[in-house]
Amino acid sequence: MKHLSTLCLTLFITLSVAAQSHKEVIIKEAQTYYDYMTNQNFDGVLDYMYPKVFEMASRDQMKAGMEQMFSSPDMKIEFLNNDITSVSDKKEVEGVTYAAVYYNSKMKMTFLSELDKPEADKKTFIDFMKATMDTQFGVENVTADEKTMSLVINMDATMFAIKDPKYNGWKFIGNDDAMQMLVNSIIPESVRAELLKKE
Repeated sequence: MKHLSTLCLTLFITLSVAAQSHKEVIIKEAQTYYDYMTNQNFDGVLDYMYPKVFEMASRDQMKAGMEQMFSSPDMKIEFLNNDITSVSDKKEVEGVTYAAVYYNSKMKMTFLSELDKPEADKKTFIDFMKATMDTQFGVENVTADEKTMSLVINMDATMFAIKDPKYNGWKFIGNDDAMQMLVNSIIPESVRAELLKKE
């Protein structure tokens, strides 16, 4: 009986370590992915994207879109921080392993084209933009600074981590409206439901 207890304890510890290790690896890899995003290292970001994303738009098109978005003369976008809050347990289906990554992101948008406008116009514009973002992210998650013509958006979001034997290491795909059709075609519904179930 003592040996059985010891065996069960050893198995439990082994399973706990294995369960933690996938989370630790995902956290490390996701943080690198977010650091690339914050530093606008688009090749690094694209290296971490799940390659099936490029069936929707080629890697070159994705990179060009990112460069255009982040180098617009009208608006400057900065990620102030991306912090991982938790990682789900993993689920394997047909040799592919999935996990959900929960994170908090703070993004700053500065409206460069509005900086030299009259004060009344600046106020009208920033109030309109804040109201628009309030609708999407919630009033409590958007702060406006009329002096710098910027908005800071605080958002909690999720993405999926995918370890597919066809590719090297963990890859990521956003879980947002823009990616929904692609996510639905890549990740089985039962997997999505289980991973996104709050503990």
